[in-house]
Amino acid sequence: LDRNNYLPFYVVYAYLASGEFAGSVHGKKICIVNSEFNEGHVREWFKKFKSEPDIRFAAVPDSYVATRWLSMKDEVLADIPEDTDLCLVGAGVGALPVCVDIAVKFSIPAIDAGHVLNMMNGREDKSNGPRLYTIWKERS
Repeated sequence: LDRNNYLPFYVVYAYLASGEFAGSVHGKKICIVNSEFNEGHVREWFKKFKSEPDIRFAAVPDSYVATRWLSMKDEVLADIPEDTDLCLVGAGVGALPVCVDIAVKFSIPAIDAGHVLNMMNGREDKSNGPRLYTIWKERS
């Protein structure tokens, strides 16, 4: 990687915040691994894209996941249903080891989706407002 081909890690938010992503998970079993889960908001998020995934939730604390992951790992992993197709993870700077351990245990994708999860939960304020790649103009 160099300055000519580097893209910030959050460029993936453009896809996760899109109708294309929502459509790709329609009917799939996804697990949101995050400290917050507003089921109504999350379901409405997907509905606006005409998508209805089977959504589950596994809680992580709202802070210090990076330094406490090993002490909570087994409990969090046990809360993820075995038949999950995809995990979306919101764990701040601690998201990488969470994603790796989920991917290894379940052989599924686990994506650090923190800001997009805040959007889905109606809590963009937790991200201090909008972020690049997630601001959409209404199409007429």
